[in-house]
Amino acid sequence: MKKEMVKDEIENLKELIRYYDYKYYIEGQPEISDYEYDMLVKKLKDLEEKYPEFITGDSPTQRVSGFVQEEFSHVRHKIPMLSLDNAYSFDELDDFIERVRKNLRFIPEFTVELKIDGVGVSLIYEKGIFTRGITRGDGTTGDDITLNLKTISSLPLKLLGTPPEYLEVRGEVYLTKKGFCLINEERIKENLPTFASTRNAAAGSLHLLDPREVTRRPLRIFLHTLAESSFPFQTHHEALKSFLKFGLPVEPNFSLTKTAAEIKEYCKVWENKAKDLDYDTDGVVVKVNSYEYHKRLGWTSKAPRYAVAFKFTPEQATTKLLDIKIQVGRTGCLTPVAILDPVRLSGAIISRATLHNEDEVKKKDIRIGDSVIIERSGDVIPKVIVCIPAKKRNLPFSFPKTCPVCGAPVVRKEEEARNYCTGMNCQAQLKRKIEYFASRPCLDIEGLGEKNVSQLVDCGLLKKIQDIYTLKKEDIVNLPRWDEKSSKNLIDAIKRSKKMPLNRLICALGIPNIGSATSKVLEERFGSLRNLMNASYEELISINEIGEKTAVSIIQFLSQDDVSKLIEDLEVFGVCMEAVKEERPLPYKDIIVVITGTIPGMTRDEIKAKFESLGGVVSDSVSKKISYLVVGEEPGETKLKKAKELNIPIINGEEFIKKFL
Repeated sequence: MKKEMVKDEIENLKELIRYYDYKYYIEGQPEISDYEYDMLVKKLKDLEEKYPEFITGDSPTQRVSGFVQEEFSHVRHKIPMLSLDNAYSFDELDDFIERVRKNLRFIPEFTVELKIDGVGVSLIYEKGIFTRGITRGDGTTGDDITLNLKTISSLPLKLLGTPPEYLEVRGEVYLTKKGFCLINEERIKENLPTFASTRNAAAGSLHLLDPREVTRRPLRIFLHTLAESSFPFQTHHEALKSFLKFGLPVEPNFSLTKTAAEIKEYCKVWENKAKDLDYDTDGVVVKVNSYEYHKRLGWTSKAPRYAVAFKFTPEQATTKLLDIKIQVGRTGCLTPVAILDPVRLSGAIISRATLHNEDEVKKKDIRIGDSVIIERSGDVIPKVIVCIPAKKRNLPFSFPKTCPVCGAPVVRKEEEARNYCTGMNCQAQLKRKIEYFASRPCLDIEGLGEKNVSQLVDCGLLKKIQDIYTLKKEDIVNLPRWDEKSSKNLIDAIKRSKKMPLNRLICALGIPNIGSATSKVLEERFGSLRNLMNASYEELISINEIGEKTAVSIIQFLSQDDVSKLIEDLEVFGVCMEAVKEERPLPYKDIIVVITGTIPGMTRDEIKAKFESLGGVVSDSVSKKISYLVVGEEPGETKLKKAKELNIPIINGEEFIKKFL
């Protein structure tokens, strides 16, 4: 056979296999048997082995790589993968719709679609070819799991039809309930611990370093969001229908709605029907349909304003309370945890639930040996709702007066319902602090999870946080569960952590009331950890995101001797203490504005992006810290009234653009 004919035959086989994939995964109407399909793939594979010069990355035979990865590389998302705000009742759903109506001055069309309980990923297609897949990660940076995603049979390696030159789509990788059972059955045979839920199993599968192992897991994917495209889609509904034409799998039950009543009816129907599906769902995503309105509504730092996740009523289950254990957190806070007779709930096997605090245990009169009703919603930690007393009851639970780990006295702070260990050298606190310091939102030291941290603390290698940077491969290589590779990986991860941005270090210190978002604000405002340590109360409260309580918390925390010593040691070890300076003018660094109403010629997001690129801040609420209230067409009366009461300068939109942009 001539090479030109071989090439044509290979291309024909690839197109035919893609067609049958489309019929099977998109339309749900297979046209050939599994055996016939396998024979086509085998024929293609045989030809490619004989003529390797015709193998291309989009071939169905290239789904499984023989390459075992050392680790996943981190990739920054071009557009952040934000989470969604939740609505737990129709009243909260009405509040969301009213906010949209108030901003747009009318109620627009909404798409409604089932929320899949899976693992968020972002896929990039260039000229129709799948080129990269990234996990959600912390929303800003994720892991490159391209090779693992290629093993998912329902994910097309080459799009059908005429897709955009560049396309980034987002979705959920999931396991069917049947696939989940098959995985756990195999793990039981191999004497391995079973996965607790379909989501847990999907996440674990995607982070395996060997794609050949991933292919043993029957992962599926649904795409639900357009992130970026070289083709200008007008609406979300149009994008979803185009996904299907391109061969991208979409959860099939999406719909277009025009009224709040239609949205609620969809939610009611699917709250009852969803349990009959072969994949887990935990709610309905309600999303403004028009992309133009997305721009007008904008985003907060955490979530879009044009969408909300309506969560189904949490499932409940009844089980027996076997014991109550006390868990000691990184701040010394003692939390009672219910140890339960394992029970299946919301797709997971539940054996523990939070009891919150001492008052909650007393209020519900929860005793060991009683039955309890537990509830779990989405990723929220299961909680005990009601206690059902046993016929013969044990004595009421007595909260410990001393720490169960270190034996130090336990105190209860005024105006708080929580008890705290006073031990200065409590190993439980130390373990939690190190775990937090090394976690993904902080310094992201892979290999310092709960089990490994506990082992390294117990054997005396980690006596304080800064000891992380004195670890050597020879210290850990001979410990149980460690070998050359895992030891090297940990030491490499520790080295990489020294180059993490300053905001990650600020977050890792564990300052009360300071999370990832506020850490970024502090990095931008002060530029170095030393500057933050020397910041005055007045400087801190002048920042829009910092209130009085948080300002006091920062000063008190950073003035502690052990914290000063930690920072001093980290600096000696070479951990990044300063923000990376960007050489760009910031003329409006100390100017904070609030915008109310519509400004002709520019969307609010365009104004915000331009103003903040020059150092300014656009806030949502009027306070004493505001420099100007910018008033457009149809301004909000409340903001205008408050600005006048506080004597805040008021300028119109045209004047603001002329003066600042």
